[in-house]
Amino acid sequence: MGLDLRFVLTGAKRVFDSRPMYAQVVVTDDCNLTCSYCDEYTPGAPILPLDELKKRIDKLDELGVQVYDFLGGETLMHPQIAELIRHTKTKRGGSNLATIITNGFLLTKEMIHDLNAAGLDFMQVSVDSIEPTDASQKSLKSVLPRLRVLAQEAKFTVEIQTVLNEETYETYDQFRGMTKELPFAFGFSIMHGRGGEIAIRGEKYLGLLEKYGVFEGVNFYGDHLKEMLVGNFSRPWKCLSGFKFLYVNAKGGVQWCAQQRDYMYPLHMMDLAQLRMNDTHKHCEAGCSLGCVRMVSHTLGEPLRTFGASIKLALGMSGRSKETRSPAAPKARATHAVAEPV
Repeated sequence: MGLDLRFVLTGAKRVFDSRPMYAQVVVTDDCNLTCSYCDEYTPGAPILPLDELKKRIDKLDELGVQVYDFLGGETLMHPQIAELIRHTKTKRGGSNLATIITNGFLLTKEMIHDLNAAGLDFMQVSVDSIEPTDASQKSLKSVLPRLRVLAQEAKFTVEIQTVLNEETYETYDQFRGMTKELPFAFGFSIMHGRGGEIAIRGEKYLGLLEKYGVFEGVNFYGDHLKEMLVGNFSRPWKCLSGFKFLYVNAKGGVQWCAQQRDYMYPLHMMDLAQLRMNDTHKHCEAGCSLGCVRMVSHTLGEPLRTFGASIKLALGMSGRSKETRSPAAPKARATHAVAEPV
């Protein structure tokens, strides 16, 4: 079901209520790569038990979450990730969205078929460059064969995301030209440092921003990015992390986001009162370039200003889902009664 009328109506409630809409859930801190700009992995970290992850999804659904990003480390290192997606899609009668964020190195045809059957809605594949670089092994050369299999087999929407930095911006036009054959959405995120603050500067990046936007759902804060790229952090905004946006780390603690680790509250103890306490400005707002947090904060915090962008995003999601999912594609089925959304 994914993005249907029920999803839209419940999402509209999130503008006014005290419930979260979006959660990022770490399934393991382990990763098969060691990209130098990333500090969100621990080599050799354990794979979290499926039963524990299911309990976390149950709690997030109880709180009101509609959109889930599953991430790591490397998400596909979890051998039961498809079963976790299947469990997630039993919530709200499937009227929610489930996304996997991955580097794509571990993709196989069998895995894609399992994710199709589980009801996965989206996959975001991180591909930074044409050739491997000192900073990132996530190159087109490394994963293009897997991306072609993904294009042939996936019944879910796929987006390719590039981290924009000194090593990637000069070849980004060439990168897009080399991937024209792939029926995917494309975009880039702006490289950040520790704490989430934008880590690149310079007007040279503005041309790419003007030409391509950022990635769907956050283009409405493009003016903020243009200013930050030249060192101007003065534009105000309110971060809704810990309130409308939840980041659940491998230990089961809720952080404001992947980069802010001074706040942590046990997910199993989270309630509406604690959520409301996080409805406040954060000390790290100035210079923040975390697109996922920005998307939720601007969409729900500034609904009148972002209404047009939200509708366009919703229509785009719906349209791409219809194009990429065949009529006979398997869908997740609810295995128990589902309460009305809160």
